[in-house]
Amino acid sequence: MVPSPARKISCRLVTTHAGFENESNLLLEMYRRGLQQRQIAPSLYAGDGLLLAWHHQPLAPWQTGGWLNEMRRSLRPNQYLRMIENQFVTSESSFVTMAAWDRCVDPRIGPVSPNRMLLVCVGVDASVKHDQSAIVATMFDKQAQIVRLVFYRTFQPSKDHPLDFENTIERTLVELDERYTIRKILFAPFQMQAVAQRLTKRGLKIVEFPQSSPNLTAATQNLYELIQDQRLLAYPDDALRLAISRAVAVETSRGWRITKATQSHKIDVVVALAMAALASVQSQNEPVPPRLFWEIMGS
Repeated sequence: MVPSPARKISCRLVTTHAGFENESNLLLEMYRRGLQQRQIAPSLYAGDGLLLAWHHQPLAPWQTGGWLNEMRRSLRPNQYLRMIENQFVTSESSFVTMAAWDRCVDPRIGPVSPNRMLLVCVGVDASVKHDQSAIVATMFDKQAQIVRLVFYRTFQPSKDHPLDFENTIERTLVELDERYTIRKILFAPFQMQAVAQRLTKRGLKIVEFPQSSPNLTAATQNLYELIQDQRLLAYPDDALRLAISRAVAVETSRGWRITKATQSHKIDVVVALAMAALASVQSQNEPVPPRLFWEIMGS
């Protein structure tokens, strides 16, 4: 809205916290213009037809030290700086700290032994020629209220040797269903339609997970909270740790997602882990799949 010259007192009111650098210059230019004016009170600037109040410290009485600590724990560093300290930040930052990841790793365990009574969820991030393809299986431990990494596998295609989906992705998923009981397989629909159709005929529940902003934000936020709260249990694995260290969080006004800072970095296993972990959390209270129910009854 434009202030009206027909009114003696006409103004435009903007209330916001800081945004992202290099995304939208409108707010950043208003902020910089305000800081160039005369400071008439703490955090208050006036002049050039503008009155700017821009605070970096808490204002409300309920914004206590304990509340700030909780926000610092639950928000990513850049989110905390932007939303709580009201500072402009870049849209990219490390997904998680390696200290937070290492707290989720138990050196005494390995991949979970095959057991048909275990209900697992699977995330698949597949590529034909360039990026890695990754399959990750997780389970939800109701007693401990954690998500546990059960198994993962990656495949590296190339331009000269495209991935044979039937002999890699499909075969691995069939083998997983023989070792455990798969509740659900989440997959990005691109490249995987033929595999999905064949697995559906086998009786597996395979669900498209389009790479939309809401889906990516849900998966990214869920994995982030699991790691931060130490509600993810993983076994030691150098390749997985390297992928976690290379994962970058990109935040926009529409949400945030996991990506990589450099094209050569391989973080597909992290994306597949996020998909599997989300499915495990969402499926924790669903009934036992019919196939497993009849196996239990038969035994």
